[in-house]
Amino acid sequence: MVIIFVQSSLPAIELPPVDIIGTDKLIHVGVYGLLAALCYISLIHVTKENVFTRSPVLWTAIIVILYGASDEYHQSFVIFRSAEVLDWVADAAGAIIMVVLIKYYLQNKYRLFGRLEK
Repeated sequence: MVIIFVQSSLPAIELPPVDIIGTDKLIHVGVYGLLAALCYISLIHVTKENVFTRSPVLWTAIIVILYGASDEYHQSFVIFRSAEVLDWVADAAGAIIMVVLIKYYLQNKYRLFGRLEK
């Protein structure tokens, strides 16, 4: 989250045009998908049970989607940047895609995405 915040706090730079349509949105999906994976891993490895650890998939999605919205709002105050709804949609898509992948695939295949035995 800190890395995303710092990067989005920097004034936008003019990048050369990219021939691939939607590259910016794919980057948003990837970054927020990675954030969702890291958030989920941190929630399932909390030893004290609480509301977040009872439903880590749901809370991961909520946390990452809300963070994406707050980051877009934050960018509206940064020079040469703007808040874009489609960027937030891409952020939310990345979070949702990752939690679905975790829930139905990664959770059963890799120990990193499974709860530790107590």
